[in-house]
Amino acid sequence: MYHTLLGKPEKFLMAAAAIKSELGPLFDENVERIFTKSGNKPTDLHKALVKLDKLRFVLTINYDTLIEDAYAEAGNRIAASSFVDAGDVHRKLSRGEFFLLKAHGDAARVGNGIVLTEVDYRQLLYGNPGYRSILSVMFTMFSVVFVGASMADPEINLLLGYIADAFSSTSGPMHYALLAKEDITDAERERWLKDFKVHVIPMSKNDDYIELTEFLSSLATV
Repeated sequence: MYHTLLGKPEKFLMAAAAIKSELGPLFDENVERIFTKSGNKPTDLHKALVKLDKLRFVLTINYDTLIEDAYAEAGNRIAASSFVDAGDVHRKLSRGEFFLLKAHGDAARVGNGIVLTEVDYRQLLYGNPGYRSILSVMFTMFSVVFVGASMADPEINLLLGYIADAFSSTSGPMHYALLAKEDITDAERERWLKDFKVHVIPMSKNDDYIELTEFLSSLATV
């Protein structure tokens, strides 16, 4: 029944709501199985990420544990925080301590909630003011580099829109987004820059986005 929705990106949230409803009590079990028990290993991109020792934080919208696994393989185990850990994230941010924030939830902690549907997004953004404030601080005080993101995430778009409305276009840091050049036009690049202070860096899809890994690897030498 929902296969037609899965073929339309603008209908993904509707499909997600339907699937979550159908699974009922089996939803958490399936999320955990798919994202933590698949046997997937960290990629070269993950390994390049953990070599960046000057990062203040890593923010991901993925549920899986590949980033934590990559840090563990490098001999640096870290505990991921989620949107339910606003107080802990605030303390680390104020102390200048590195942290990994899973903005949409953690498959290893499914009992704490997973952000998947439109209702989930609304509840996260409007029902959790502490968490929303922390994200605002992160995006107004630090330059954020989007890697492997489509820039279509509702939460990120609403946050960037809020910041653009609340602060002058001449204040705050510049952000950067590595996007496939095949999927974005010059007009879109201009709007991202002028409307949200996001400078788009075009990347090729060739060789499984190898330029993304090369870009992160180059940052380690800066």
